Amino acid sequence: MPSKSSKSSVVRENDRVMVFIDGSNLYHVLTQSCGRHDLQFDKFAMKLANGRDLKRTYYYNIRQESDTNPVVGAEQQKFLDSMYDTPYVEVRLGIWKQRGEIMVEKGVDVMLATDLITHAYKNHYDTAIVVSGDADFYPALQAVKDVGKHIEVAAFDMNLSAESGRVADVTIKFNKTYFTGLWMTRAQARSRAAASAKPEVSDEAASPNGENKAATKASTGRRSNGRRATTATTKTRRASTSRARKPSTRRAGTSTDNSVEENGSKMRRTPTRRRVGGTSSQSADRGANGRSTPRPPALRKSVEPDTKPSESEKLESSTPRRSWRGRLGLTQTKEK
Repeated sequence: MPSKSSKSSVVRENDRVMVFIDGSNLYHVLTQSCGRHDLQFDKFAMKLANGRDLKRTYYYNIRQESDTNPVVGAEQQKFLDSMYDTPYVEVRLGIWKQRGEIMVEKGVDVMLATDLITHAYKNHYDTAIVVSGDADFYPALQAVKDVGKHIEVAAFDMNLSAESGRVADVTIKFNKTYFTGLWMTRAQARSRAAASAKPEVSDEAASPNGENKAATKASTGRRSNGRRATTATTKTRRASTSRARKPSTRRAGTSTDNSVEENGSKMRRTPTRRRVGGTSSQSADRGANGRSTPRPPALRKSVEPDTKPSESEKLESSTPRRSWRGRLGLTQTKEK
């Protein structure tokens, strides 16, 4: 009877495979055994599938945050960004609680066990590969076996619990040479760091073409605000110029003189007189506007009286003028 660690006797090429990775457990074990943890998880899952139909890989972890060491969160964010860019890899993040100086994971084991059983009952896989030797998973592993699915457990020998090894159909034991060719190269590490340094664009701000609509809207708003400010400044300047050119016509008090008040000081204003026959500035302006300038009527010529007497006046002046009695033939006799 073949041992559980002999994989060649139980591999079926048509099996549908799903891989479930306990990320925190794997991280600590790789750091302790290999001195690094920058795996290429797509190649790692393909090696675990061993030529079978790999459907999907699930990765479970918590978001690490530290007030004393902010570098920890930045490094994990780079790692998670590379996981998000890996095809057919789903990242599940739990929560953590601080208990004194110890950080305790919450929800990670439950999420892994729930997904393991749910996909088994939905018949999404034929074989489940669990990358963890934790004894807490053995009830979920037994439930999957009871549905008729196969269970394989992959872990380092020092991290493999007796309960998980007993329940599993096949055990895959890790060593340092197992990960040869699965580490990230320097070029891949540089590209991952560059990708994590890019500014994040939210789903609400991103358009179908990929540009950041929020930044575009902000720049457009700045340009429109600049145009409005320029227009307002121009209007203010024009208004101040027109006010400076236009003299004030407000009368000061009830004084009878022709003084006006301008900029706080009194000025004497001479009344304008209309010039007849001349060309004033207003008439010139009306002529420029196409209107005819009114002209004053022509003056009548004065007729000098003739000082020479006529012939009849000469005769009358030489002949003494008779009274009306004489013209009627009535003569008045003087009494002696």
